[in-house]
Amino acid sequence: MRNFFTALIILLTALFLVAPAQAEWRDMWAYVYTWDGDMNAQGEMELTRVTGAYVTFKVLRADSDTSETLYEFADDAMTSLTNPVTAANYDSATVCNDRVAFRVDPTDSSDTDVDVIVTLLNGGFSVFVEDFTDQIHSIVVDTRPNIMHSGTIWYVDTVNTEVDTGIDFLYDTRIINVQPEIVNTIAGGTIDIGLLSSGTNGDADGLIDGASIATAGYPLTTLTTSGALMDNGTNFDPDGHVVLSANEASLTYTTSSASSTANPGYIHYEFIRLR
Repeated sequence: MRNFFTALIILLTALFLVAPAQAEWRDMWAYVYTWDGDMNAQGEMELTRVTGAYVTFKVLRADSDTSETLYEFADDAMTSLTNPVTAANYDSATVCNDRVAFRVDPTDSSDTDVDVIVTLLNGGFSVFVEDFTDQIHSIVVDTRPNIMHSGTIWYVDTVNTEVDTGIDFLYDTRIINVQPEIVNTIAGGTIDIGLLSSGTNGDADGLIDGASIATAGYPLTTLTTSGALMDNGTNFDPDGHVVLSANEASLTYTTSSASSTANPGYIHYEFIRLR
């Protein structure tokens, strides 16, 4: 009998030691608010919640360029959620319900936290939320006028087809600088960034003209790769480009090559809303 219990203890110990740790599905959500600088009588920020198809967001593994595998929030049917998450899905009552909301796949990583890029299509304002967890339920995007903002939107590879990012700069916005970030390279590939060419005074390569996407990182912008809206052919325009009410305001891009990479890179842009 003693040998039986000894063998049973050894067996149970072995099972305990080799049993895999069980990852936990995590439902994460947060309301998105904007702050335009207004304060109430108590000196507190006056926030406005963003509803409607005006928010797009991308979820990354913490401290990584790798996109998370997402599922719809609180959906036990485990319906896949496309990442980046579109403004339509943000707005959908059956998907995100006007929130940054998703379920995280535990096979990606431990998923106790993720990083989230949130971008407002109306104006291009962005915020990078580092170490987002299931305990965080509010995200504030700074939309104050007269200060410098840094926005981010992702791009996919196309073949000489102009793609509208969905971002519409507000009128009287001064675009100071535009910078592509190459995450996954394409040999011989280039990227143009501009304002929708079919619009009034639009220019598909007016902001960036033929920057290389063959090398990872941030390609140096020169007079050769600076678009016509940002320089006069001889010097960079110190004023950048001001989006006027009569002119095109939609941010676009065009790549010369296509690839199957899921995360080619990002477009970063610095701007000031003048008023």
